[in-house]
Amino acid sequence: MSVVPAEASRGDRLSAARAALKGAEERLSTTRLAWDAPRLPLAESLAPVLPDGLRRGQVVAVTGSTSLMLALAGEASRAGSWTSMIGMPHAGILAAAGRGVDLTRLALVPHPGIHAAAVVGACIDGMDVVLLGPRLAMSDADRRRVMAKAREGGSVLIVAGSWPGAHAVLEVKGVRWGGLGAGDGRLRHRELTVAIEGRARGAVKMVTIAVDVDRQWRGSPNKEGLSGGVAKAGAGESWTRPSMGTS
Repeated sequence: MSVVPAEASRGDRLSAARAALKGAEERLSTTRLAWDAPRLPLAESLAPVLPDGLRRGQVVAVTGSTSLMLALAGEASRAGSWTSMIGMPHAGILAAAGRGVDLTRLALVPHPGIHAAAVVGACIDGMDVVLLGPRLAMSDADRRRVMAKAREGGSVLIVAGSWPGAHAVLEVKGVRWGGLGAGDGRLRHRELTVAIEGRARGAVKMVTIAVDVDRQWRGSPNKEGLSGGVAKAGAGESWTRPSMGTS
C-alpha cells in the first residue's frame, strides 16, 4: 500500500488512485481466474456429496469422518496434486494412502501449535489441497484470511468440523459396514450416510455413498445392498460407481 503525501499535486493523487484501482482489478482477476480454473479430480463415487466437483478456492467442512476427508483429497492427489494435512495427528499415513493420497506429495504438520495460521497460509501457497484438523489455534479473523487466500490462490480447503462461510458442509449421519456373511467373511465396504448443506441449497440433502470398497469383491446385491462396488445414492439420487483407492 502506498501513501500519498497531503501536499501532493492533484495529478499525483490521481495517478496513485489509478494505480490502486489497477491493483484491485488485478487481485479480483486473480480470484476470478482461480475460481474458474479447472476443478480438481474427484472420485466418481463422491459425486453425490459434491455435485459441483472439487472446485478450486472452495472450503468443504466435514463433520464425523476423517475417512471422508481423505477420500475427497485422494483422486486429486493420485492425479498429481500436492496435499497437506495440518493438525491431524491421529490420521495415519496408511489410511491416507489407502484412500488414494500419494505419500510422495504429502506434507504433514500434525502439531502446528500457536503457529497454525502461519502454517496454513504457507501450505496454501504451495499446495493444491489442504486438510485441516478440528482444533487448530485459529481465530475467526485467521479463518477469514485463510479462506480469502485459498480463494485467490486456487487451493481447496477440506476442514474437520464447522467453518464459517464454508461452501459445502458435509455431516456423516451414519456408517454401515458390509461384507461379512453368517459367521464368516471379511469387511468389504463401508457405507456413509451424509447430510449435505451448501450456500446455494435451501434444504439439507441426504445421500448414501460407499467408501473403502474392496475392488476384488463381488458382493450380492440382495445380501449387501451393493453390487460389484456400486454405491447407491439416497432417495431421488442415481447409482454411482466408485473409483476409490484400495483400503
